[in-house]
Amino acid sequence: MSVLPEEPVSPREFIESVVPSLFAAVELDPSQEAQELRLGVVLRDTQAEGEGGEWTLHFVGKEVAVSEGRQEACDLTIVQSVADWRAAIWEGRPALVADVFDRVRAEGPEALRGPTPPGGERPDPLRGISDLSGLIEGVVEGSDVTGAADWRIGVQIGGGPLPEAPQATIRLGAHQADEIRAGRLHPLEALITGQLQLDGDLGLILQLQAVAMSISMAAGGT
Repeated sequence: MSVLPEEPVSPREFIESVVPSLFAAVELDPSQEAQELRLGVVLRDTQAEGEGGEWTLHFVGKEVAVSEGRQEACDLTIVQSVADWRAAIWEGRPALVADVFDRVRAEGPEALRGPTPPGGERPDPLRGISDLSGLIEGVVEGSDVTGAADWRIGVQIGGGPLPEAPQATIRLGAHQADEIRAGRLHPLEALITGQLQLDGDLGLILQLQAVAMSISMAAGGT
């Protein structure tokens, strides 16, 4: 049974109560129990509703400790507006991202683990990124019902202070995101044909892509 709320809750309740409950319900294998991750979450209130905040989630084995404030020692940090964060979890947009939360609702917290790779040992998701550093922003253009507003998420790789602006941006339209989700458009094809645009530090994006491919192959992906 899913412990993901069907109705929206505040960012504080989600980070401090829902996330630990979800994590506690996931059965970890030995390789995952040996991993450690500091995840920063920065949710910015762009509509002056007073719901924004910063947190650090420290995952060690089967335990997660949540503290207020983002620590500069975080391995990864998610940066997003409260409105875009809420849209992905409860409004179903963009569908490419919302699918993750829909699977959790349908299958329970175990959906977060993904399929078991050949050999049974899951790769360390942080493998290879320790030498990378920078803020990458993903933008899905025209993701709301009017087709006018963009959906954004930033991912800071590595520690240190958050930069004022992203070093690199990955941008695609809502239609292209839906086509990728449906398997009708490969991300590489989208890039070659200009449907997916990369701006800024392309070296950082390519390095991250290489790491992601390495992890995917280790997990039995293609």
